[in-house]
Amino acid sequence: MDEISKKILNDIGIFFDENSEILIERDVLLSQEKYESVEKYVKELKHHLSSSSLTSLQKNATDNQRWPLLNLVRQILNVYGYVMKPIRKCDGYTPDGVKKFKRFFLICKKN
Repeated sequence: MDEISKKILNDIGIFFDENSEILIERDVLLSQEKYESVEKYVKELKHHLSSSSLTSLQKNATDNQRWPLLNLVRQILNVYGYVMKPIRKCDGYTPDGVKKFKRFFLICKKN
């Protein structure tokens, strides 16, 4: 994995070890503030990866995508042979009896 990709993941809070699986909360990847802090690296990343196949590197990504940071991380990990598997865990019930969930992503190697 190149240094720019590692820098992006570290700024988000994903400290990447290539031999282990990582569980992260989905809410971290939906944060607009975190995307703005990482957005400066996107131009550098375009020199290493193709923006024609990776839509998160295109200049209109913030306009066309609902969660640009989630897409950026997913596409970077996909290039380097990793997948983000969605996981839902029960977080109790509302007073009306409706089940609440917390959402996570498990980052692991592709099979």
